[in-house]
Amino acid sequence: MATRQKKVEVYRLTISGLPEDTAYGPFLKSLRGRRPVREMVMKYGEKSHALNEASIRNNRMKMRFLSYTKGHRPDVLDTNEFSLSENPLSPTQTNVEWTHVLGGSINDRYVLLMERNHYGTGPGTLEYYLQWMVENFYKMPTEEEGEGEPITIGMEMEPGQEFLERMDGLDRITQATVRIVRPNPGWHDLDSELGEKALQSDAQKVELTMTPRRRGTLHKETGIIAWIREKFYHRELGYAAIKGQNGSQYDIFNTVKLGKHAVLQFETDDRGQIIPDDAFVKMARMMDTLD
Repeated sequence: MATRQKKVEVYRLTISGLPEDTAYGPFLKSLRGRRPVREMVMKYGEKSHALNEASIRNNRMKMRFLSYTKGHRPDVLDTNEFSLSENPLSPTQTNVEWTHVLGGSINDRYVLLMERNHYGTGPGTLEYYLQWMVENFYKMPTEEEGEGEPITIGMEMEPGQEFLERMDGLDRITQATVRIVRPNPGWHDLDSELGEKALQSDAQKVELTMTPRRRGTLHKETGIIAWIREKFYHRELGYAAIKGQNGSQYDIFNTVKLGKHAVLQFETDDRGQIIPDDAFVKMARMMDTLD
């Protein structure tokens, strides 16, 4: 059977403000509900996206997103004759791109494995879409139940081992940036002045950048670099970016470019579409290898 090679990236999902002991998978599935797909369409830029289906099996959340651009009907190429013809689709029809996402709890964090599809739903769009579902379909607590923290979605790519090795290999570190997403249950859970200011600002994310004194370097064993290393080993590091030098060679890198991922071979049908069952089985095997 034909296959297609796909990059699958690892993200950590944080949903701040949820009632205590609420499981992420069932919560997201409840937002999808049994609504028809047309009610789940969110327009983002030129494209429209929808969570076509969502299910839970073996405590893993399977989500399949569709993406399309209304009115997109490119010309058709006959690969035998190498001749072009007009697209036979009607004005109300268009091509669909599928994106597969698998969620599950791994060592006290919720992980999303996401098929990288540049023509489908991307990670930034997914984060926006999940927040859109919360804002449109989440039933807010009543006055009797009390008003809690707002439900806020945060997604950060998990850094790969190469990020840490490259950071530790630098002779001189001239800039370090970290980003912290709103924790669960909320900013008051972050016991620091930074958490207090974020709470007062009603921030969704906080970004902090440190630079050394002129011609200096950020200390590797203390301060922000030690904090980055500790968060990495505890699987709590979100976005981080580093600037530095190895001798006279400058180096700039971040956790997005050096994120945790794998390349998988997904089976395809006779139309070239990825077979969902095969994709989710292989993504589940990949999730089993995460620590």
